[in-house]
Amino acid sequence: SGATQQVKVLPSSTEEAVTAAAAAALPSVVSITASGGTSQTAGHGMPKGHPDVPVAADGSGVAMRRAKDGKGTYVITNQHVVEGADKITVTTPDGEPYPAELIGADTANDIAVVLVDVEIPLLAEGDSAGLRVGDLVVAIGSPFGLSHTVTAGVVSALGRSMTEIETPEGYPLVDVIQTDAAINPGNSGGALIDRSGKVVGINSALVSDTGKDAGIGFAIPIKRALEVADQLITGGVVGHPFLGINGQTIDERLAADKKLPVRSGAYVAEVIKGTGAQKAGIKAGDVVVSLGGAKIRSMEDLIYEVRRHNVGDTVTLGIVRAGKEIEIAVVIGQRPKDVSTSTPATGTPGSREETAP
Repeated sequence: SGATQQVKVLPSSTEEAVTAAAAAALPSVVSITASGGTSQTAGHGMPKGHPDVPVAADGSGVAMRRAKDGKGTYVITNQHVVEGADKITVTTPDGEPYPAELIGADTANDIAVVLVDVEIPLLAEGDSAGLRVGDLVVAIGSPFGLSHTVTAGVVSALGRSMTEIETPEGYPLVDVIQTDAAINPGNSGGALIDRSGKVVGINSALVSDTGKDAGIGFAIPIKRALEVADQLITGGVVGHPFLGINGQTIDERLAADKKLPVRSGAYVAEVIKGTGAQKAGIKAGDVVVSLGGAKIRSMEDLIYEVRRHNVGDTVTLGIVRAGKEIEIAVVIGQRPKDVSTSTPATGTPGSREETAP
């Protein structure tokens, strides 16, 4: 039937923390097979550049919400796992396959939700905001189609912003959990759990020259994943915080070329019309050096800080203009669907272009 007795972990009650955590979470992690689609991209999304993302027709998913009828289960996975699919199959831990319906997908956060007509035990939500570097974490998924594989490691870093990793529409992967728990193709959409067996992240990407585990994997914090999933389930609009600035990270060459009085920050190359930045009076040539009290040293910092806020929030930007620092309040908007995700080169050769969300 797919229903399995869940295990409750009592912290510190066992020396085998990984064993206990895995026992608690395994019944809630499913395998997902996506097939078909006119573009033949099912399960092969996000292959843009290096670092790369696990790409395979097989992925993983996590049972997190019960359907209103009490029988069906909403399963969270990555958008790139189900992209382009016209047939999705969820295989429960007992090996039974079930047809699944795609409820919704959000490219910007790489989160999708599928509904399967079986009662799968729900995985408890952990505290992704309370994680610390060095904490034990366990990844569960189906790497290379090997269902219910458990790998263990630690939280390697927090708040990573990997602008090199982009979703198919050019959104950068920001504010993610880095781990050395082995993550391979097929782990995408699976669970990253803490020592108490609660899910803290949805495994999403890896950095590797070969496309296989190299000890650097990334997971989307479960808090954000669930916020997106709940919006998809209820049919609401998923918020994509957007400032309206195209620009680039300041380095020594750019600072010299533009005769800037600062050596770090986010240089504004273009302000997009109709956005919060334009309405607030941000101008091309401005340098963003802070946002809401957080220091901005790069476009990566700016993207990270904007994405940590919600659409409709008012933030204060510290701007260096004509050699003087001023403060400008900006309302964060919703990212337009048709906005360009790249800008013409405006700096010196070799300076890296990025796009603020």
